[in-house]
Amino acid sequence: MRYLYLSLIFILLFSSCQSGSESEGEALAKKNCASCHKFPDPSLLDKKTWKEGVLPEMAYRLGVGNRFELLTKIPEEQYESATNLGIYPETPEISQKDWEAIVAYYIENAPEKPLPQAKKVNVSNETMHFSTREIIYPEEPTGVVTSVTFNPKQKEIWIGKRNQKLEILDAQLQIKKTIRTERPVVYANFHANKSYILSIGKMSPNDQKLGSLLILNQKNALSLAADSLKRPVDLQISDIDQDGIDDFVICEYGFEAGELIWVNGKTKQKNILKIQAGTRNVSIKDMTGDGLPDILVLTAQSREGVSLFINKGEGKFMEKPILLFDSVYGCSFMEVVDFNQDGKDDIIITNGDNADYSKTLKNYHGVHIFINDGRNNFKEKYFYPVYGATKTIARDFDLDGDLDLAMIAFYAEPIMPKNESFLYFQNQGNLNFKVSNLNIPFGGRWMVMDAGDADQDGDLDIILGNFQFGAPKKGKVKPGLQLNYIENKIR
Repeated sequence: MRYLYLSLIFILLFSSCQSGSESEGEALAKKNCASCHKFPDPSLLDKKTWKEGVLPEMAYRLGVGNRFELLTKIPEEQYESATNLGIYPETPEISQKDWEAIVAYYIENAPEKPLPQAKKVNVSNETMHFSTREIIYPEEPTGVVTSVTFNPKQKEIWIGKRNQKLEILDAQLQIKKTIRTERPVVYANFHANKSYILSIGKMSPNDQKLGSLLILNQKNALSLAADSLKRPVDLQISDIDQDGIDDFVICEYGFEAGELIWVNGKTKQKNILKIQAGTRNVSIKDMTGDGLPDILVLTAQSREGVSLFINKGEGKFMEKPILLFDSVYGCSFMEVVDFNQDGKDDIIITNGDNADYSKTLKNYHGVHIFINDGRNNFKEKYFYPVYGATKTIARDFDLDGDLDLAMIAFYAEPIMPKNESFLYFQNQGNLNFKVSNLNIPFGGRWMVMDAGDADQDGDLDIILGNFQFGAPKKGKVKPGLQLNYIENKIR
C-alpha cells in the first residue's frame, strides 16, 4: 500500500524491549514510538522494492535524503503540501549511521523475490447464470469511468466520468440524460427521494479542498450540501444526532492530510471524527444494539485498519480500533454484512492497492472475511488471494438464500493463468466458494462496480467501470471500453 514510509517513521519512534537476538538495525526500527502500527516485517516486500521504492522515500521523510532529488520526483504541488505539514524535515531526524543500519536490516532480511500466493480454488471460465455485454464509446478511446451506481428507485444506472460528465442510462443501457459537472463524480447516493452526488475535486493525489457534496433536483439543477472537502471518496447518510434530520458522513481521503467527518444536516456544521489521510469508506450500523447509528470506517495509507465509532448520543462518538493491518496491506474497500447469518454483522475487506512506492506482487492481497464473535471482535475465517484486488460486494446473486461475492481487481496481474480482474464467488456453504471470472477478458481496468436490478426482473445484475491512466496499451485494453454489464439470468 502507498506510504509505507510513514509507517516506518512511526516505527522509529516505537518503544519496545530489545531482545538479545535483535540486530542493531531491527532495534533501531523499533525504538521510541507511540504508534499502534504493526511492525512491518521485511518479508512483506522483496529486496528491490525495499531498496528502490520504500526506503528512499523514507529517507526524505527523515531528513537524510536529498531534497533536490525529491523535487525532481514529485509534482511541486505535492511537495509544497507535504512540506507545509512537516512531512519532509529540513534537518536530519536520525544519524546517517543509524539510517544505514535500518536500511541494511530490511535489505538483508527481505526475500529476493515476492513470496508466492497461498494455494487457492482454481478460477474457472464458466459463465454460470450470467451474460456479459461490453459498452463501447468510440469517442472516448480511454476508460474514464469514476463511478457506477444503480438507482434503486428508477430503472437507471448513473455513470460518473473523469471528463466532468454524469450520464444517466436507462435499463437498456442507452444514455437517457447527460449532466455536466465541474469536477468528476465518484459516488452517488439515493436517499429519501433525493439524489446526492460526491465530487472528488482533483483525481490525482492532493490535499486541496476542491471536493463537494451536491444535491441534484428533478430539473437537473445542482445545489451545494457541503463544500471545501479534501478529495472525498465516500458518503453515507443517517440521522447521526437523532434530531429527525439526516446528516452526512464523508470520507475525505486527501493525500497527506485527510479526515472522516459528519456534516450536520440542519446546521451544515462539519464535525471531525478522525484526522487521518486515507479514510476509504464507511458503513453505518447499530453495532452495539442501543438503537443509535454507529460508524465503521476503513482507513488506508500507512495506518491501515478498521475502527468502530460508537455513538454516545448528541453527536458524540468514541473510537474503538477493531482491525489493524500491515502498513503495506493496500486496503481498498470494506463491506459490512451478516455473512454467516447469525444476526451479527461481519466485515469483508478487499486489499490490493499497488501504487506508489511498493509496486510489486503481494501474496496478502485479496478478499478477507472477518467473522463477528457477537461482541464486535472479528477474526479472519476466509482468505482468497488476488493480486491487486479493489472491491468486493456481497449479495445473493443466485437467489438461494446465502450471500455470494463479486470482486474487481484494478491492479490485476496478467501473469495469472486466467483473468482475475473480475471474479464471481458462488457460495457453496461453510465458507466454500465456486470461483469464476465469467469468461470476461482482460480488456478493462475495473476501478468501480455496483450491483442492482435496473431491469426489475427480481435478480441483481452487476456493472463494471473501466478507468485508465494514460493511453491504452495496445493489445491489453480494448479502445473505447467504458463499461461491462453483467446481466443475471437466474430469472
